[in-house]
Amino acid sequence: MNTSVNRSPGLWVPTLYFAQGLPFVIVTSVSSVALLKLGWTAAEVALFTSGLNLPWTIKPLWGPLLERWGTRRGWIVAMQAVAALALAGIAFVLPHKDWLTLTLGLFLGLGFASATHDIAADGFYMLALGSRTQAELTGVRNTFFRIAMLAGNGGLIWLAGWGEKQWGSATAWPAAFVAVAALMLCISLYHWRILPKPAADARINAPRVEAGEFVRIWASFVQRPGFARMLAFIFLYRLGESQLLKGNQAFLLDKRAAGGLALATDELGYLYGTLGILALLAGGLLGGKAIARTGLRRQLWPMALAINLPHFIYIWLALTQPTSHALIGGGIALEQFGYGYGFAAYMVYLLYVARGAHPTSHYALCSGAMALGAMLAGGIAAAALTALDNNYLHFFIWATVTGFIGLATLWKLPLEADFGRRD
Repeated sequence: MNTSVNRSPGLWVPTLYFAQGLPFVIVTSVSSVALLKLGWTAAEVALFTSGLNLPWTIKPLWGPLLERWGTRRGWIVAMQAVAALALAGIAFVLPHKDWLTLTLGLFLGLGFASATHDIAADGFYMLALGSRTQAELTGVRNTFFRIAMLAGNGGLIWLAGWGEKQWGSATAWPAAFVAVAALMLCISLYHWRILPKPAADARINAPRVEAGEFVRIWASFVQRPGFARMLAFIFLYRLGESQLLKGNQAFLLDKRAAGGLALATDELGYLYGTLGILALLAGGLLGGKAIARTGLRRQLWPMALAINLPHFIYIWLALTQPTSHALIGGGIALEQFGYGYGFAAYMVYLLYVARGAHPTSHYALCSGAMALGAMLAGGIAAAALTALDNNYLHFFIWATVTGFIGLATLWKLPLEADFGRRD
């Protein structure tokens, strides 16, 4: 008899979504810092890591297969264990520059485990809880996903930075990854014991997934009126920010003679990974409230400007190279606040695009397109950094100017006047 079926969702929803967020932030953000601290240049890191968004780009392709090859509960526990193994492998190979291919392969494997976990966790959440409880706990799941972002960008980077001062980067970073691998393994064992076994979470006895269903879902997605404009918005709205993210951490860490701000790793964890993330979350919350008050249509231009204008802060930082942590942290916080505020419009518009007969599948396609857009922008950033010889000032000017291309996608963008407005 399963003793966990009647346990409060408060025992597993927070840990489930913490476990969903932690590998994601490690692959998409922490990996760049680790490679930078182990000797790679900003252009190299931007190039090497630009493809790590691939698992989240293509995850809609294998989502329907999970329920035919096991239970969502089983996939959750298994993917958390796989994530722990991948992190332990990264700890072993990361210091060896000759093993870069294996290092990136393990990060990519961690990404595939994380993307698969996303699918299983979201499905399990809907199957294990009633609709009212799902709504009540939405804030909890979002909060713990964000706590995972703080734990990765703030806590993990700070821990590695502290270790660098004790033992050096070649020891500190593997030790940090071993610690997070142990944490993921503990979470996997905890969920193996504590997750309920809802009757609805059963394997579907079907020999294969019908290809025609995939075709119908894709066709209904691309045949929407104004689809080309919608797709242009998804790809280009974040063009500047997605490029900036591939160079700003290197700039903050690099020595002043090379044009950077020479922050220590633990200082980066505090100023960018903690203060910056808190500002990002505050901007997102206020952006969501603004959309709920007026509707998305009235907020599109202000939010598009909010996500692009703060990029000038990095141009100023590169020009002046301030030494004051208050000025550096304030600049980071302002830029991240604008990003959070402007990103709210992006996420609400994805909900608009996903409406229709297949909202879950269409939203998965939207999120895949979002990840693909970020991946392509990362490739552009890598090429720009290489062409500009890692000149941070010129790169930030490039990212700022090209970011305004996204404003062109607002022209005649399909959108109902009051969409997103709370009644």
